[in-house]
Amino acid sequence: MAMKRMNLLPPEERAKARRERGLMWVIIVLVAIIAVLGIVYLWQNSQVGDKEDQVAQLEADIAAVQAQSAALQQYAVLQTKRTDMTMTAKAIDAARVPWSTIFEEISLVIPENVRLQSLTCAVPVNMLPGPVAAAPEAVGGELAADITFTGQTYEHKDVAEFMTRLGLLPHLTNVQLTSSTKAATTDTTASLTTFTVTASLRRYMLAPPTTTPSGGAQ
Repeated sequence: MAMKRMNLLPPEERAKARRERGLMWVIIVLVAIIAVLGIVYLWQNSQVGDKEDQVAQLEADIAAVQAQSAALQQYAVLQTKRTDMTMTAKAIDAARVPWSTIFEEISLVIPENVRLQSLTCAVPVNMLPGPVAAAPEAVGGELAADITFTGQTYEHKDVAEFMTRLGLLPHLTNVQLTSSTKAATTDTTASLTTFTVTASLRRYMLAPPTTTPSGGAQ
């Protein structure tokens, strides 16, 4: 038969013992909470330290990159100037009047009976590279004469054929007859027809680059 345990302490002592045990558990819980908070604080502090180290390293890397960029800036400026000069040179070359090609084409279309005595050429102002004003056009909206042909042949039809062939050249336009005069005939020589024909250079689709030309006429 089991014996019943009996607490012989007075009620006041038993209440005091219960209060002491409750206080001890409260203290234990508080200590545990403080310990957990301390661990969390140390962990967070360690994390903050790592982040600060990362930020410092990133700032050092950024400073190094900025220093390298500043050292290379002069080369970037030179490269930009070189690119601009190359593009300008290409634009000037594209805007160059190909006189050698034009003269070769003219030589291929001159009729057999036509003899040129003089050939005067000029590049219009608005086809020259540089910050210059556009050249005024002739009255009536026609282009000014840029090339003047003076020559001799036997018949007016030879002059007309010469003008027709000039109109086929891709670099020329606005072919005009200025004069065509047939000399008086004699019994011993065939009469000659002296003529003057003008033509205009075909204008560019795009304007030449706005840089100061170094050599004047092209």
